[in-house]
Amino acid sequence: MSNFFSAFWAKSDGKTTLEMHTRHVIQAGENLIQNLPFSDHEKHYWKEKLFRCAVLHDLGKIHSEFQRRLAGAKNTSIRHEIISLWFCENFLDIPIDELFAIATHHKGVMRSDGNGRLEKVSLESHMQSHLESDRTLLSVDTLTKWLELMGLKLEVSKGDPHPQISKDLIKVLHQRYQERVVNDIEIRRQLSLTRALLIAADHIGSARLENDVPRYKQLRIEDFQPKDKEGNYFPFRNFQKDLQSEKSDVVLHAPTGAGKTEAALSWVYANQSRNARLFYLLPYTASINAMVIRLQEVFGRESVTAQHSKTLDFFYDQLSEEASNDETIDYEKIEKEARSKKSLSSELFYPVKVATLHQILKTSLKGKGWELALYDYKNALFIIDEFHTYNALLTGMLLASIKLFRKMFNARFFFMSATIPEFMLKNIIEVVFDGDESKLRKPNPAIDSDKEVLDRKRHILHCQKGQTIKDKIHLIEECLHGGKSVLVVVNNVKTAQGLFRDIHFDPDNVALLHSGFHKRGRIEIEKRITSKISEERPQLLIATQAVEVSLDIDYDIAFIENAPIDALIQRLGRVNRAGKKELASIYLFEDIIGNTKYFYDQEVLSDTWKTLLNLDGHELSENDLVSACNQVYKNGYNDNQRRDYELGLRNSTINQFETDWIAGDWKDWIEDVLEQSNQKIEVLCKSLIDEFEGLRNEKRFIEANQLLVQVYPYELRETNYSKDLRKNVIVAFDLKYEDKVGYVKEKEPVDDRLL
Repeated sequence: MSNFFSAFWAKSDGKTTLEMHTRHVIQAGENLIQNLPFSDHEKHYWKEKLFRCAVLHDLGKIHSEFQRRLAGAKNTSIRHEIISLWFCENFLDIPIDELFAIATHHKGVMRSDGNGRLEKVSLESHMQSHLESDRTLLSVDTLTKWLELMGLKLEVSKGDPHPQISKDLIKVLHQRYQERVVNDIEIRRQLSLTRALLIAADHIGSARLENDVPRYKQLRIEDFQPKDKEGNYFPFRNFQKDLQSEKSDVVLHAPTGAGKTEAALSWVYANQSRNARLFYLLPYTASINAMVIRLQEVFGRESVTAQHSKTLDFFYDQLSEEASNDETIDYEKIEKEARSKKSLSSELFYPVKVATLHQILKTSLKGKGWELALYDYKNALFIIDEFHTYNALLTGMLLASIKLFRKMFNARFFFMSATIPEFMLKNIIEVVFDGDESKLRKPNPAIDSDKEVLDRKRHILHCQKGQTIKDKIHLIEECLHGGKSVLVVVNNVKTAQGLFRDIHFDPDNVALLHSGFHKRGRIEIEKRITSKISEERPQLLIATQAVEVSLDIDYDIAFIENAPIDALIQRLGRVNRAGKKELASIYLFEDIIGNTKYFYDQEVLSDTWKTLLNLDGHELSENDLVSACNQVYKNGYNDNQRRDYELGLRNSTINQFETDWIAGDWKDWIEDVLEQSNQKIEVLCKSLIDEFEGLRNEKRFIEANQLLVQVYPYELRETNYSKDLRKNVIVAFDLKYEDKVGYVKEKEPVDDRLL
């Protein structure tokens, strides 16, 4: 019997038979269920159900047309999962959710306006054609032998099979008709639950990681308690210690450098439950990558993943570093493993995920893969860091989503920020927690360990009225030659590049950080400025808003262009970070070089300057900064922002998430979240063409793509460019790339480029 099925392949690798793959998926399902937040009863229930689905999901691959396709035939088209569905519907009596999962484990339900969907023709005429061309194999005898081989005991019906999938089942597999046929929401929910579990097991089994499904590690105090180089533990601050017994949602408002990450992990320690997932949300890629590395030290490298638009680059670089001592690095192998890790980052695999907000909104807006969250979010813990950075629309959708997730999944949330305005705090308390102000936590000024943070003065402010940073280049150079480390923060790329050329200092001891670098350059710069070896860090860092991304850097003195108060507080957090140095001078410049009207709200800029001008010459405490933030945002959102916030809060997809339930369907969510006009375009500078082609010739495709820079659409229109369709890249012929500066236009200066 086994010899009969050993002739059928599941993959085109010439190694994986149908039987082998099926057993891999069964094992993946069993191990996955053991590592999800299920009760013993739920484990037993899902183990039996998933076993049936796993045994039957790929049986259709025995069809001769599918086997021909695996062998390389180009003139054949067959949906093997529909053949599997046909076997089940005609000869077995299994629940509708299992039939649905088998039918949709590769493609979603039919709809008129979507890709990656089933097609009606594959269920009707194609199915009939496939039956007629392979009647010997598509028989009850084949099914009976398969069930015996896999050890699945099911009663088999031996009646005459129907040549097509039934009309009722076709309706269940169509977005427009599913609700009419299955009018019980709970049954449609069950369709999604079974589908998601089979998809996850199939992907894990296909990746041959069925025995490597990581388990959530129960956090212990010693796992995250700070300690010195000798291993001696530092005591927790009072507010951190209190959180270690706080079994509830929390909104933490604490200063930069107060130990918010340890506070968040203290809360996780108090609220963790067996196998429940942990999500850590941050707004920027660089801060996410840094947090992944930090949490890997706490939970183990195999348990933590990144989820953002550059996840592939993160894993590729991490794997490349591991292999860097090998004289014969296998780049193809590294790239394959990186792609596997990226794919699994959005699956039911990793128990700890560090992600952008967009990855979470993908669930509440029912983007592709949203059904996986039905397991991922169950009893999950969410840490939402630096949430003040989101615009009004995203903030509204975030709060609406959190309200939904608390209700649906019993998820708990930990907000934390150093710069959250009072009006936003009130919005969170009102919308998410129904006005329960007991959720708010702050360091307690009556207790010494907390008071130390609140009273700490790290900076002295010098407002430079009617001046730009260029007027103080001589002072910057004096500070550098006097041994001070200097941070310069401006509001656009062109200004940063100009200052790099205007400030006279050892170029090997200077770094630029802005959006005009390609991915590889940005990664190298971030590694350099955050190096644990102080001698490797540049003495002068000239940056744009990119420096606000929770990078662990610490400078002696700063020269900063005016920006919104919350952005300035983040920038100040990169100077005298721990407050252990002498007071650091902050030179704040009223006049901004270049144009910011498309990036910053002009009213907020003006109010920030007026508010901070009152603190000119003052030693700044954390309370001073909080008060300044509240003063600038005393009226909350302006009219346009308020409209966007309300629009996000009332988003119909989020608010009708449970009632408008169509299993196996999804929406093109990103178009609803992001304005396409603001999206940057990746291009290849002319000066990098040879290097790009060389890397591609070596099959180092990820590294080649890391040479692309991002430009705004208006910049591309002003550039001499062409599309290389063969390499799927846009080449900009009058852009050149300089390693220390980023991309620049060869002939004439481009308009100011904002971050």
